[in-house]
Parts: sequence; structure tokens; C-alpha cells
Amino acid sequence: MFKILLTLAAALLAGCAVLPDAPLTSAAGISRPAARDFNAGYLAAQKTITAIANGASTLRAAGRLSDADRDNVVKVLTDAEAGLQLAKTLHTADPVAGMSKLDASVAILTALQNYLLTKELKK
Repeated sequence: MFKILLTLAAALLAGCAVLPDAPLTSAAGISRPAARDFNAGYLAAQKTITAIANGASTLRAAGRLSDADRDNVVKVLTDAEAGLQLAKTLHTADPVAGMSKLDASVAILTALQNYLLTKELKK
């Protein structure tokens, strides 16, 4: 059970890896956000999908995930993967739109992680 919790926590942390960095201060004292690396965020989201799938499988084996929940997890992961692919395609032509789609996909993954964490914590 502790291993499941660690897996889900690690997945949550991996999903958070694409949050904006702390602001940088220029020489003039004007604060501006640090540039975010799309590729690093994309790879973190891909790893998060794998971690969620593994965590959900473990929860299913432990009897904490119903058939309906399993089906919904698979659908959400499939949709998130499609969102990541679209983000990658968009990023080539429009980096802002690509980053926005990546952020939306990460938000979906984070919500799913939080939901699965509640399943883990239920006894």
C-alpha cells in the first residue's frame, strides 16, 4: 500500500514539473517569468501518463478501482495523450498555443492523479 502511495506521489510530482519556474529578476530590477521548456514539460507529462497507468493498475489489483473507474481512467489517459500530441503539433507553428494545450493536458492529469489518490487513501 505504501508503494502505491509513493508511486502516485511521484506521478503527481512529475506532473507538477511543468509549472512555471520562479520569476527571474533582471539587472534593472524588473521581474519577468523564466522561460519554460516545452520539451521537458512534454516528457514529464508522458512519464506522468505511465505512472498514472501503473498506479491505477495497482489500485485495480487491490480492489480499490471499479470497472467503471478503470474505464474512465483509460479514457482520460487516452484523451490526455491525444492532447499532448496536439500540443506538440501546435507548438511547432505556435509555441504559445502549444504550451497552452500542454498546460491543459497537465491539468487533466493532475486532476486524475488527485482522484486516484483518494482511492488509495480509502480503506
